[in-house]
Amino acid sequence: MNRRSLRRWSVRRRILSVIRNRPGRARPAPCDSARDTHVLVKPDGVSRGLAPEVVRALRQAGLTVETVGHLRLTRAQAERWYPEKLNEPDGFRTLAYLSEGPMVLLAVVGDDALRRTRRVKKDIRRRFGTDERRNVAHCPETRGERDHERGVFGPLVRPCR
Repeated sequence: MNRRSLRRWSVRRRILSVIRNRPGRARPAPCDSARDTHVLVKPDGVSRGLAPEVVRALRQAGLTVETVGHLRLTRAQAERWYPEKLNEPDGFRTLAYLSEGPMVLLAVVGDDALRRTRRVKKDIRRRFGTDERRNVAHCPETRGERDHERGVFGPLVRPCR
């Protein structure tokens, strides 16, 4: 295994251990430097084949990106992810959209990854989004959101082989 492959494997293993954290296991402490986060390619992005575009944009921003796996949310899981949508007038549409198809989970690592990933997300949404809801990609805005989402998504991920 060459040096680059070894480094990529090490990063992937570290991210997978955090994302796949399941109840009953010790939770890792939140990363204070925000060097790691994740990005979800939403159902519209997956159906339109835009996952490679999202990966390319993140890598062009100087971030290390690994595909962790695929997941498909049920309505109940979507409600657990976005409980605030239950109280919004059109929140049911958003929850239905999030559970309408598969999503791709990407692990992202790099200096100031949280902030840089948000910037890339805005660009992706501007270029490929069709409306406020169908906007191709999602990433957490804060470390708290990131940690909440890892708790929701971790047990649901089907690893890519």
